[in-house]
Amino acid sequence: MVSGYETEEELIQNLVDAGCGEDMVNGFLSCLKRGQKKKGLLLLQEQREALLDGIHKDQSCIEYLDEVLDGMRGSPKAGL
Repeated sequence: MVSGYETEEELIQNLVDAGCGEDMVNGFLSCLKRGQKKKGLLLLQEQREALLDGIHKDQSCIEYLDEVLDGMRGSPKAGL
């Protein structure tokens, strides 16, 4: 068993499904194989933070787009 997974392939697939690239997957597995679990967890945390930053950026873009849409629909907020 590999970190709660029946096989290494299951773990790899889960990492890929989570948006991890080949370098991230290889780096994480390398840490596990060297007994550096904490370092591997830091890599995963960094990946999570990068994904979350992307979500926040997308949310901000959606909010700006909503402002434009509201303005185009004649919302009182629009000064155009």
